[in-house]
Amino acid sequence: MMSARALGIASAYGLDHLLGDPEGYPHPVRLMGRCIDLLEEKLSPEDPGGAAALRAGCVLAGTLVGGTWLSARLLLLLPGKALLEALLLYTCIARKDLEKSALRVAEDLEAGDTATARKDLAALAGRDPERLDEAGICRAAVESVAENFTDGVLAPLLWAAVGGAPAAMAFKAVSTLDSMVGHRDERYLRLGWCSARLDDIAVFPAARLSIPLAAAAARMCGCDARSAIWVGLRDRKNHASPNSAHAEAAFAGALGLRLGGPDFYAGERRVLPEIGEGTRMAGSGHIRQAVRLLDAASLLGLVLALALSGRRRKR
Repeated sequence: MMSARALGIASAYGLDHLLGDPEGYPHPVRLMGRCIDLLEEKLSPEDPGGAAALRAGCVLAGTLVGGTWLSARLLLLLPGKALLEALLLYTCIARKDLEKSALRVAEDLEAGDTATARKDLAALAGRDPERLDEAGICRAAVESVAENFTDGVLAPLLWAAVGGAPAAMAFKAVSTLDSMVGHRDERYLRLGWCSARLDDIAVFPAARLSIPLAAAAARMCGCDARSAIWVGLRDRKNHASPNSAHAEAAFAGALGLRLGGPDFYAGERRVLPEIGEGTRMAGSGHIRQAVRLLDAASLLGLVLALALSGRRRKR
């Protein structure tokens, strides 16, 4: 018999599959973003490079993550706990929107509309799309699908299995903090240090599991499972982040692509380590293959989360 937590996780995954993130829906991440803006305004010291900024960043992260966890716990004390658990977990999973965003870019390119593809890529990738040719757009989309599989699907599922909706919501708070303040520029180097380190820790297990899951998904989808493992293990550290390259390397190996290399972020040219050993001439077909890998790997992640939930219940 399925445990209550496993039922909540399965229901949340089903809701995401059916609904995605409807436009105008009051998503908790938007509320988290407003809270971060408010706290940053109140806590940021005048000197962004001093010890006060480091302390302020720790208070900012602790307040948001702790407040999110506590809020979820209190909500689950209300009547209808099972429904509330499923609804909260639903907001933590982003597979459907990731799929839709990636396929939209592929459809734009297949229609010959490169300009719209660049605009739609902005929903996926944090780089300068106007500087990318068609192959660059496709590589960026594949990289984003792979990285967001870890952050937006697998990690929330695993945290939900371990600690239910409060843990998954707290992870979402950590992820939102990292995306908003976990930068390495002068303004956020110290203020965002705690948020960035929390995200490194929170994503660490999911990133490592993403390689075998992506390889198993490659086997299911008719891609190169052996290269997914080989390239995943070989190139998993080819990124400044300790977590980002794991899934990217596995997807690159499965699809026979070479990712990374030179790119532009906020007008600045950055040369990242290359990942994979295939072609750099990615096409819209590679985006569609990446989405198939995403869907299969996400289902495998769901099965793993349900198994972990059941194991916890037996204890």
